[in-house]
Amino acid sequence: MRISLYNKEAEFRTWLMEECKINPETITKDQNKKRFAQYVEDYNTATLPHEKYYDMSIYERRMALLRNGETLPYVDETYDANKDFEAHLKSHRKPTSEKDSFLSKEQLKELRRVQHERLEAGKLRSLGLEVPQSMGVRMDGNEFED
Repeated sequence: MRISLYNKEAEFRTWLMEECKINPETITKDQNKKRFAQYVEDYNTATLPHEKYYDMSIYERRMALLRNGETLPYVDETYDANKDFEAHLKSHRKPTSEKDSFLSKEQLKELRRVQHERLEAGKLRSLGLEVPQSMGVRMDGNEFED
């Protein structure tokens, strides 16, 4: 995901004030761009010092729950390698409902023959030889009537 100043403005401004001790209203556009590049680098490498700098809305919701005396929803943050491995395997499995090909073996053989003929026709043309009109053409069996 590509982050932009527009999408992460609240998080970036909070980071500027709290971590860099800089008032966002007093810096130039050039300094703002440089600081945002630094913020993006820390964001992408997950080295920001606090969770609120990643998503301010989630942080504010959690803090509102705590202020109201409510319990936080339980989030199991333990890593389960088996679930990760299963998800990886599922992403590589082929759907069982689809056929591998919509063509029969005979049709595939015919297409391979035509492809081979086209390659041969190209070689003959490059040598300056006469190439038959029907070479490299697939015949469906549907004939057009004039």
